[in-house]
Amino acid sequence: MTPFQPDAYSPPQVRDAPKNLAISMRYLAKTFLASIVFLGVIGDVASAQMGGGMPMGGGPQGGMTPSGEEKKEGVAEAAPKTPALLPTAPDLPAPKGRRKRFQLFELGGYYRMRTDWFKNFNLGFRDEDSLGGAPFPRAQSCNSTTLNHPCDDTLSSTNMRLRLEPVFNIDEDTSVHMQADVYDNLVLGSTPYGENLSGVYSTTNRPPIGAFGNTQATSIAGVNNTSSAFTVKRAWAEVGVPLGVIKAGRMPNHWGMGMLYNGGGKDPISGEYNYNADYGDTVDRVSFSAEIPGTGLRAMIASDWDISRLISSQTDANTGHEGHAFNLDNNDDMNSWVGVISKMDEPQKFKDAVDRGETVVNYGAYFEYKTQQWDYDLTNFKFGGAFDPAAFVPRGLKTYSPDLWGKLASGAHTLEGEFAGQFGTLATLTDQGITGSSTIRKFGGVGRYTFKGLEGKLRLGVEGGFATGDQWDNTVAGKTNVAYANLLGDPAVCTANHGCTLTQFMFNRDYQVDLILWHELYGAVTNAAYAKPFLQYDITKSIMLKFSNVTSFALKPVSTPGNGTVYGTEFDGDIGYNGNHIFAGISYGVLFAFSALSHPDSTSLGGPGLGYGTGNIGDAGTAHTIQSRLVLTF
Repeated sequence: MTPFQPDAYSPPQVRDAPKNLAISMRYLAKTFLASIVFLGVIGDVASAQMGGGMPMGGGPQGGMTPSGEEKKEGVAEAAPKTPALLPTAPDLPAPKGRRKRFQLFELGGYYRMRTDWFKNFNLGFRDEDSLGGAPFPRAQSCNSTTLNHPCDDTLSSTNMRLRLEPVFNIDEDTSVHMQADVYDNLVLGSTPYGENLSGVYSTTNRPPIGAFGNTQATSIAGVNNTSSAFTVKRAWAEVGVPLGVIKAGRMPNHWGMGMLYNGGGKDPISGEYNYNADYGDTVDRVSFSAEIPGTGLRAMIASDWDISRLISSQTDANTGHEGHAFNLDNNDDMNSWVGVISKMDEPQKFKDAVDRGETVVNYGAYFEYKTQQWDYDLTNFKFGGAFDPAAFVPRGLKTYSPDLWGKLASGAHTLEGEFAGQFGTLATLTDQGITGSSTIRKFGGVGRYTFKGLEGKLRLGVEGGFATGDQWDNTVAGKTNVAYANLLGDPAVCTANHGCTLTQFMFNRDYQVDLILWHELYGAVTNAAYAKPFLQYDITKSIMLKFSNVTSFALKPVSTPGNGTVYGTEFDGDIGYNGNHIFAGISYGVLFAFSALSHPDSTSLGGPGLGYGTGNIGDAGTAHTIQSRLVLTF
């Protein structure tokens, strides 16, 4: 008998025993991993309560120490940032040493305020979809119908964020972590008291004009902002067991240089913190990591819940069957298995070895296998709506994503690189207007060489990277940001070819190469190769200067707004201060845009992506930015 293969004409209820067995085995495996976590937590807590979960004399209840030394009184030491428990490191093992004392509660985080000044980010084009769009919105006054209205090509704003990262230490090896944001990127002045942006303006407590307002209201999601004043983003548990570390919950995910998987905060491999991050990869995961005995290598295996699709609290199916929300179907879930193997040193240990004159090599491989057999088309679904039987469709997704990383340092020289690929198939896209299966073949990579001189005060080097692209333009050709990327291709072309090969690779949005082109206009490096020479000089221990140049080329010119080869060249400069829990700085960038970003006349050039409307044709202009930031860490 031929095994069942889902297609566009098979009813959703069709299942066979092998498929049910595969789904059952998958959930048994996840349940098994979750049980390990549960038993590990229970075992550690019970051990701690009986005095066996901490070294003798190491806990609040005291006791005899092996050395006979009496426990000293005083302020409890802060829990060390051991490599095993770094929240964004996926594969670091349990700590070998134990602390004599631990702090029950730790609170870390930062307060950040940023200002942005953007000049000509639309590159001189009109951001109207009917005319082909622009890479960035213009000032709204430029679209006003009022006579003699102002039209300025600059935008400026200030935003803030308070990030809280508390840690609850149950004992030396067991902890619960959380990340929450207060006023996440709140634009200052954006919530004047009395104004309701949900569709109805208050006429009772709102001043008639802005001149009479003098206070701000709390940010309320769906009323005057897109997010609430307090947002919990992550929460997970870490349990050190005799063989390794178990983690479970909603946690950050970071690997290598952060090109593909980026936690959007502290880099556990380099030890550096990206205070300008706005995204960050968050995964729902249960994992186990440990050292491989006798090899010096570390390994991890994890199971991720990528998509559960509709749950009962999102639809009208929440009828009280359970005291909590539940998944409405197992077949439309997207699940991943992740495996990691590496030789990875703690950042400080790596640095100390290099300072001693040793040659240090770290490396590793991250592999992800992802599947989704069925799907639910959410195109017309609204929160609280009813289940639509016609929206339950076959998908047949399988992807394989290997990511290789390596870092070598010797004396004044450091070389680091990362290369990733994404391979797989999408069996059915009929609900997206495409007949036939599509193949996934995507590649991306980055490499960086750094030289240190003048007793470490001078750092200069070069970085290069690439990301493959597709032959299709964005949904609106002039809107360059990856938010508008056409990820599935042209339905007519793909249907005629019985499917397409999808090749557009995107860097992680928190892997920041520059200030303008990739960070703002595109959002992430894609369909490009770039070269970036850079220089950094420490004027004092706290004040530094940075300069860089990024020149970028299109790998597939046909999918650029101007069907050109060169995006442009950008020069960025920065002066910053870092000391005493304060990080402050100001940056300036200028982008000279070239042919790939222009809007040519469709009558003079052929190919897709042209056809810009009247008043939206010409060469791309020059963009400028001035950005400042103030960060207080704790």
